[in-house]
Amino acid sequence: MVVAGEDRNDRISLRILLEDFCPEMRGRVVEISDPVRLHQATGANLAARAETLARKVRARAVRDDTTVACVFVHEDLDAVDGDQYPVIRLRVEKALETALGTAHYALAVAEIESWLLLFPDALTAVCGSWSVPARHRGRDTGRLADPKQVLMREVSGSGRRYREADAPEVFGQAVAMGLAESPTGRNRSYEQLREDAARCCTDHVWPKSR
Repeated sequence: MVVAGEDRNDRISLRILLEDFCPEMRGRVVEISDPVRLHQATGANLAARAETLARKVRARAVRDDTTVACVFVHEDLDAVDGDQYPVIRLRVEKALETALGTAHYALAVAEIESWLLLFPDALTAVCGSWSVPARHRGRDTGRLADPKQVLMREVSGSGRRYREADAPEVFGQAVAMGLAESPTGRNRSYEQLREDAARCCTDHVWPKSR
């Protein structure tokens, strides 16, 4: 199992979630450290970027003397959920599938911080002064234009300010508290990740682990 993404915090966050959604992945997830820049690419440019990533994945598999079950690639859309989200996600995922075979594109709307807002109790568990305002609970967090600023200004309040490096710990708390499968509110891109993880687990990971 290979994970790629924009930065280390995002890759760790994705690995934490994937290993919860599919326990058979635990201890079998490796990372490609190069940053991903795919969602604004099209045509030959997108195909070339996907193939560059594919070469790195294949090289990692050779180095580890193993085969690759699935590849998950995370990137932030940097825009709210809307009609363009599925168009962009499918365009990039098809390019990744052409280059890699089994690949899933975890395109977060608007950014991975919108997923964190699905877990108010996990945020408070990380920092006792953090609290998600009522107006953001039980909502579609993919509709927030700047969820990172919501975390930094509204959730953090006058206490310690949220930092991007906090994301893996929050997701870790969400998993430890049994919340990852039952978010507060909704986010289409988070739900898509759960579906993709389940499909990979059933079709590619679980058969090989038996």
